[in-house]
Amino acid sequence: MRFAPDGSAVGYSIQGYDETAVLINGRRHTACLLVCAESLRSPWGPATDPTALTAEQLDQLLALAPQVLLLGTGRRALLPRPALLLPFSQRGVGVEIMTTAAACRTYNVLAAEGRRVVAVLMPPDFEAAAGALT
Repeated sequence: MRFAPDGSAVGYSIQGYDETAVLINGRRHTACLLVCAESLRSPWGPATDPTALTAEQLDQLLALAPQVLLLGTGRRALLPRPALLLPFSQRGVGVEIMTTAAACRTYNVLAAEGRRVVAVLMPPDFEAAAGALT
């Protein structure tokens, strides 16, 4: 799905996605990535399990001081272990787990509202991509 260009967005905005990639500022990303208004890190995070973030990766996310963290887990919403969510809850950070497609749409809406949103996004069909690597 492609989104209409906004023109008013500053920093990184998600322009679209398909089964294999997320399009950000004109560039296709086919690996797990981290995006917020000021930063894009690709590849970033776990390669095959979007809910298996390391302690170091959690610290990196918390250092960005998000109001909302979006976890786009591919074609299906995969719930992380509760211990993953605890540090965010303790700091008052909202965490939303959803499909990557929904996370892409939600990221743009929250960013346009001026919210401090951080998204960790797997390719929409990460299971197929991961299977191709093994």
